[in-house]
Amino acid sequence: MENLYYIGQDLLYFAVALLGTQIIMWIAGKLIKDKEKKINFKTSWYNLIFSILFLLLYPQVGVILTVFNLLVLLFGIRFTVLKDKKVSDWGTGIIFILITVLNIFNGEYDKEWEFAIVGIAWLLFRFVIQKEKFWKFSKMGFFTLLSMIIGFIVYSFGYNYEFNTAHIITDEYEVKMDGMSADVSGYATPNSKVKTYLNGKEVTTAEKADEDGYFSFEANKPGKWAVKITKNGETDTDYTVVKASKKYKEKKADLTKVRFMDSFAVMSDSLESLGVDEYNRWSEADDSGQGGSVNDLITQVQKEHKDDVLTATSKKVGLDESISELKNMNDKEYNQYSNYYNDMVTFYRTVLNPPAGYKDNFGDKFDDLRDRINNDFDEMSR
Repeated sequence: MENLYYIGQDLLYFAVALLGTQIIMWIAGKLIKDKEKKINFKTSWYNLIFSILFLLLYPQVGVILTVFNLLVLLFGIRFTVLKDKKVSDWGTGIIFILITVLNIFNGEYDKEWEFAIVGIAWLLFRFVIQKEKFWKFSKMGFFTLLSMIIGFIVYSFGYNYEFNTAHIITDEYEVKMDGMSADVSGYATPNSKVKTYLNGKEVTTAEKADEDGYFSFEANKPGKWAVKITKNGETDTDYTVVKASKKYKEKKADLTKVRFMDSFAVMSDSLESLGVDEYNRWSEADDSGQGGSVNDLITQVQKEHKDDVLTATSKKVGLDESISELKNMNDKEYNQYSNYYNDMVTFYRTVLNPPAGYKDNFGDKFDDLRDRINNDFDEMSR
């Protein structure tokens, strides 16, 4: 159904060119009185006139037909065998068929099957069908009428589908980024808004199909890019999977490591500030001989450092996301960053949930982890 409108259009081009040729032949028949000259004009010029008219409607194919039939006409003056063997008739039909064949071999999306159909029909009416009259129509006149009726029917159905229904299709189901982005394109209902989604999440900037239904946009992230269109209460969707390029992966990994390091540094500062105060307050309580629960003391300190606790907790989320991204990217430095991550998580748990027992146990573990965190940060910064 996607190409029905254009198939109908091409069939009508063919029919109109035939109709124009028939009219010119009829006028020539009225002007040329000599019967032999009339027959000679029709057999010699029919295909060339048709080709020229088709050239005006569909230049890409019409130019091939025009050049071919002009050469046959010119060479036929000297080599009458071309006319006797009806090379022009054979060639015209075969050229139409070859257009479709070449589209198939070239892997074109639009195979233009309509040209193969009209090419076969042309050969049938020229060489197979022997009946010269169909009611009041000549053989080629009937072929013209038949082409117009079929073309109009196909065009009508195609027009309704093309402009009044929701339809969308992408050119490729999988593309790889060229550097940091990839072009996603396709065809949809003309002049319609195309909504885009990346991995199920709508991208706020919607695209628009032009008057021919073509749309394209730049995908700057890998993933499943879905496109959706709505028309007259109907909805249609399609998608293109964008694969990351080597350059994108390297750039993404570098940015992820920078985010990891930023989260790592902020967590370290917040946890150090909190941990030092926890240890000092614990020492003060021991030195003063005051009673009370260590857990209550730690809870009170963390309430006073609620901003540090909140910062460390929120930055841990970013750290989790960064290490997960590095793992999914199969980054060569993932194992090293995984060690940094494990050190920070241990530091985080130690400060927020100090080990039971004496303060010196906590102090020794805190100092050891702080040193490891500082060493980790130095390694990352190199």
